[in-house]
Amino acid sequence: MKIGILGLPKSGKTTIFQLLSNKNLSDNLKERFFVSSVKVKDSRIDYLSKIFNPKKTTYPVIDFIDYNPPLEKEEKGIDLEYFTKLKESDGILKVIRFFENEVYPPYFQDISPLKELTELDDHTILTDLEIVERRYEKLKNAKYRLSLIETAELTSLEKFKNILSDGRRLSEFKFSPEEEKIIKNFSLITAKEEIIVINTDSLERSLPQDLIDYLEKNQREYFIVSALEEKELNELDEESKKEFATEMKIDTFAIDNVISKFYKKLDLITFLTVGEDEVKGWTIKNKTTALKAAGKIHSDFEKGFIKAQVVSFEDFKKYNSIKDCSKNGVLRLEGKDYLVKDGDIIEFKFNL
Repeated sequence: MKIGILGLPKSGKTTIFQLLSNKNLSDNLKERFFVSSVKVKDSRIDYLSKIFNPKKTTYPVIDFIDYNPPLEKEEKGIDLEYFTKLKESDGILKVIRFFENEVYPPYFQDISPLKELTELDDHTILTDLEIVERRYEKLKNAKYRLSLIETAELTSLEKFKNILSDGRRLSEFKFSPEEEKIIKNFSLITAKEEIIVINTDSLERSLPQDLIDYLEKNQREYFIVSALEEKELNELDEESKKEFATEMKIDTFAIDNVISKFYKKLDLITFLTVGEDEVKGWTIKNKTTALKAAGKIHSDFEKGFIKAQVVSFEDFKKYNSIKDCSKNGVLRLEGKDYLVKDGDIIEFKFNL
């Protein structure tokens, strides 16, 4: 899973990136793009690793992407080059500023989170609109007779164009599988799932009422974080970190918020593979078949699929060995159409 971080200059987006990735970028400021892979903590993987004592324990990962525009581009706002990177992402983290800092004045003259969010929305909408209009005009003005597929595409593009022209994001609407395929082909940014991060200097500071009203009215998912304060907590040992987090009234750390919210938004689950060599978590879409889950591990597993040997994590905990799970009837064989469930421990049987 890839998550792109989007924010106006001086919003603290790179601080958010450092917080989520637990990295210090002070030595890498010449880089154009920052990418960091972060392990998705899972207590089930920890538990299984203690049981099997494998040579290797592997967690699912999230790749966070941030950008570092040259100063001249930063002054103009969002670096359009970065939108190409955002197209690679599965979701967008929109960072908006709600903190005072005399050294780093806000993008606008005043600190207005709603204005910043509107600006970010406008940038992504206009970027998508340009892509859609270019293809729409090409098909509309074609010198040849369009195929049935192209005619259907033209109709869909007109629909997208009207939505975007009205200043709406594509993620606000439901589309047919054919329309979804077109959106995916163009990697339209406003169709991607997003979460808004309100970066504040104090968690006790009340959000502006106009922002709250807008977020609730439009059902925009968000959470609040004091990035600088939480980043400092990451430098402490675990015991001190928890103690100070309680004092600062931090119930959930930013990284946990991001992971849980995007897993839910993207409808993702984790299945597990175990053994003496490796205990590993695999991220897949909910309602993925056993056949496609096998292909996640290796294409040969999918091509030569025979059966999937499955036990739920909760059932495994009762007996703590695959052998005892089999003896007690909770280990079962499933076919290629079986829909994998979150926490399933699977061994794929295949023939090459």
